[in-house]
Amino acid sequence: MNTITGNNTNSCEPLHEYWNKGGFILCTAGEADIRINDNVYHIATGSVVIVTPLIQIYEINPSADFQRISFVNDLKVFYPVFKLIADTGIPLKVSQSPCWQLSDEEFLFVKSQYGRIEDKSKSIATSSSTEEQLILRNLINLICVETLLEVVSNHIRRLDTSVESIRSSKVAYNFILSLHENYRTERTVSWYAAQANMSTGHFSAIIRESTGRAPSEWISSVTTTYAKLLLEQTDKSIKEIANELNFPEQFTFRKYFKRYAGMSPTDYRSLTH
Repeated sequence: MNTITGNNTNSCEPLHEYWNKGGFILCTAGEADIRINDNVYHIATGSVVIVTPLIQIYEINPSADFQRISFVNDLKVFYPVFKLIADTGIPLKVSQSPCWQLSDEEFLFVKSQYGRIEDKSKSIATSSSTEEQLILRNLINLICVETLLEVVSNHIRRLDTSVESIRSSKVAYNFILSLHENYRTERTVSWYAAQANMSTGHFSAIIRESTGRAPSEWISSVTTTYAKLLLEQTDKSIKEIANELNFPEQFTFRKYFKRYAGMSPTDYRSLTH
């Protein structure tokens, strides 16, 4: 099992390990305080933390014996699930309550599913067949999706949401899903409002009410975070990154990044390497 190390308590940056990801984390030992969006949650053995596009994890401050197993994978793995539930009240329910305690039966089920994933991961490592490896990876993804759906479906039976809240949740959730798809080319609130068939003012009010943040804040946050990932995880030049993110020129990207990240792209890369 893996251990998550604590972050600086003054940090306000999302943990990149969970950015553009989906799934959940299960605490299997110890305890931790986790800052998600604007709230701090305490988790212990048997607690799950859901990871979706509406949830940003900023800090994890664990005890020395904290351990977890992760069913977190690329957003594309869970994207069909997120699209499927976008027109229901589930996204709002989960974003309002991203941490909860599993029953003993659910806890054992999740651990069993994780065991299945470990077995298939070992098979991938020992297989010399590309075709077999591909099949096993897809099976792992299916197990992750099945486990997430089981955990969430069991939980939402105990919750209730009004029709109006569901409507607002649908708008917010579809916006954030669309933002992850289109941030490279569309960074105006008016474009996303038009996609929702709303005026910019009404759209902005719904997003702020549903998520606690203005749509412009979401747009700058998503764009800057992806830029940070490119600076951290690739050797691409600043110019190449600016082109990839569809900025008209390198100077515009530098100015945008410094405004929202608090430092230049070059300084950020130096700091993280």
